[in-house]
This record gives sequence, structure tokens and C-alpha cells, in this order.
Amino acid sequence: MTNVPASEPAADYHLQQAQQAAAAAEAARQQAEAIRAQQSQGGQK
Repeated sequence: MTNVPASEPAADYHLQQAQQAAAAAEAARQQAEAIRAQQSQGGQK
């Protein structure tokens, strides 16, 4: 995170990094919920 490209302002760079991290966390949460749903269905049958 210390290497900020000189071509873009640091604030924009860190905002982009934060948005990417948030998107990755959301995708991981959805994947975890899907796995949990599959496991719960398998246990009920």
C-alpha cells in the first residue's frame, strides 16, 4: 500500500483499493452463505 502511482492522487488510489477489498469481502460472504446453505440442506435430508 506504500507504493502509490505518481500518475494518480493518493486519495483516489486508496479509495480504489478499499472498493476492491469491499467487493472481495462481499463475494466471499456470498460464497460462504452458499456453502452454508448446501451443508444445511445436506444435513436435513
